[in-house]
Amino acid sequence: MTANRPKTKISYKCLLLFIAAVAVYCIIISAFFICNAFYNEIYDTPRVKHGAADYSDTDWKNRLTAHSIAGEWEFFYNRWIITDNDNGDNDGFISIPGRWTGKTVNGKTLTRFGYASYRLTVKNVTAGQLITCFADNSVVGLRMFINGKLCAISGVVSKEATESTSGRSTKSDYIISDGGDITIVIETGYTSNGGLTCAPRLDYTMTSPTYWYFLERFAAVSVFGLAVGAFLMTLVMTLAFRRYDKDITLPMLIGMLCLHFFFSKDVTIGIGLYGYGAVWIPAIITGILTVAVFAVHILKLSGALNKKNLLPLTAVLIACVIAYGVLYGTGYTVIPALIYLLSSLYPLYPLIATPKINAKFKIVYALIYLLTIGTLSMEVIDGTGACAFGTEYFFALALTMVILAQCVASFLRLYNFSRKLIRMNELEHEVEQAKLRALTAQIKPHFVFNSLNAIQAQYHKNLDDGDSALQNFAGHLRSTIVAGNGENLISFDKEVQNVLNYFDLENLRADGALTLLLDLNERDFSLPELSLQPFVENAVKYADTQSVKDGYIKLSSEKAENAVIVTIADNGKGFDMAGRHNGVGIDNSCERLKRLAGAEVNIESQTNKGTRVTVTIPVKENKN
Repeated sequence: MTANRPKTKISYKCLLLFIAAVAVYCIIISAFFICNAFYNEIYDTPRVKHGAADYSDTDWKNRLTAHSIAGEWEFFYNRWIITDNDNGDNDGFISIPGRWTGKTVNGKTLTRFGYASYRLTVKNVTAGQLITCFADNSVVGLRMFINGKLCAISGVVSKEATESTSGRSTKSDYIISDGGDITIVIETGYTSNGGLTCAPRLDYTMTSPTYWYFLERFAAVSVFGLAVGAFLMTLVMTLAFRRYDKDITLPMLIGMLCLHFFFSKDVTIGIGLYGYGAVWIPAIITGILTVAVFAVHILKLSGALNKKNLLPLTAVLIACVIAYGVLYGTGYTVIPALIYLLSSLYPLYPLIATPKINAKFKIVYALIYLLTIGTLSMEVIDGTGACAFGTEYFFALALTMVILAQCVASFLRLYNFSRKLIRMNELEHEVEQAKLRALTAQIKPHFVFNSLNAIQAQYHKNLDDGDSALQNFAGHLRSTIVAGNGENLISFDKEVQNVLNYFDLENLRADGALTLLLDLNERDFSLPELSLQPFVENAVKYADTQSVKDGYIKLSSEKAENAVIVTIADNGKGFDMAGRHNGVGIDNSCERLKRLAGAEVNIESQTNKGTRVTVTIPVKENKN
């Protein structure tokens, strides 16, 4: 008969929350594509069809954004129609942004390599306009012409693969003197990108005041500086707690976000890096690493970082990266990119499902993670040429919010952790105090009991001797009470006096049969009060030195290298070390010596040869 295995209980609430998170991500991406499809209507920009756009009803002066002239342009493969004075027919029409990879020209299927020209006729432009055309975000070196006049150049434009590079655009204005139609031509250098993946812009120069330029180009750089500062503070705080919290994925994550932000379009253009194309590959790499580190951080935070969760996710992500490389230069790169980002949402499920994390913290972290993945998705879509408008300003704003949110989350996490750590230290200190008080309390009754027995015996023999013994006991008891909770360190001379007071009391009870020898070569050090008396007491009670010829108990001290060695030795009965079991008083003294003085206690004994207790107390050398 086969036993029924217990079924794993599925948390439908957690599953629904995870599905909701994925649905939110999909809605955001879908909205992005819908906005892209209706970009012209949203921004009141004429559509570009079959190489032409009609600007007869366009208001130029009351705009704060440039016209994105995305759409179907005339296409000329491996031809520069202005520079080479090529007046031949076009090779068809192609979308910008878009790629020529896979298209057929003159019976030949095009690869992603080559150079090209694009041409657009802008109809019904008002006379007297001062306009410019540019493409700041191109990963391809290019030239732009208006009616044959060069108005913008980006990077190095060459037909040779080794010479053509992208770079920052330089622009000049073009005056529309007579109105009517104008012709815009773009000539690209040699590229392996398969075309233009950013839409060119047509701008009326008076619509972009200086302060807008400042906000667009340098605001992101300023916020980036703040984010880097927050990252450094987070890193310092994390390193400060590295002894207690070895999770370094959080500062790594914020560092990767800052590094990825550094390669974003706004920051690279704002600080003067020449063209986005020069940093496109680092941007892709840092984006991939950001998602990977964030996924590991989420899994580790939720306690789900194991092979079962990590290996399948890693395999999918690696497969997507490989597919992206294989499909690079085609419009299909958006598919593995989106699969990569969609699969990266998986760590949200163990985060939502784990019961050990506060619900509010789960929600905050899930929102930050969704914002991060969504932001990177926008950038990937933009980079693949699947959108007509640049996401740089949205991306800079969103990624800045992600970095700052992560920094705030890390500060809160480390703040809560530091509070817990401080409380742990306080509790640990309270426990230590309680232990010391308990240890001292155990020592005092032991000593009092034996002393009172000795005093009682002396009173029966002689009243004066009893008074003397009581006086010794009172003095020792007074010093013990002054010591308070047992934390005090006293001088060695004072501790020797405590030992003598106790020994005199015990020797009275033994009718003077006990002998205590002192060999004190080092006296300038401190130790816990009543820490040596239990060892002498143990020798008095169990060594039976009064039954041994010339029996003695010896207390000695001597200086060693960076330490003082105190010895309590006797030549009494001794005991078998194999069956050794210390009493409460001995254990307490050893513990107090260790805790308060850092001392080591070593006990050696042989049957019928005596016992030696060696206390090694470290001391610091005085440096003049």
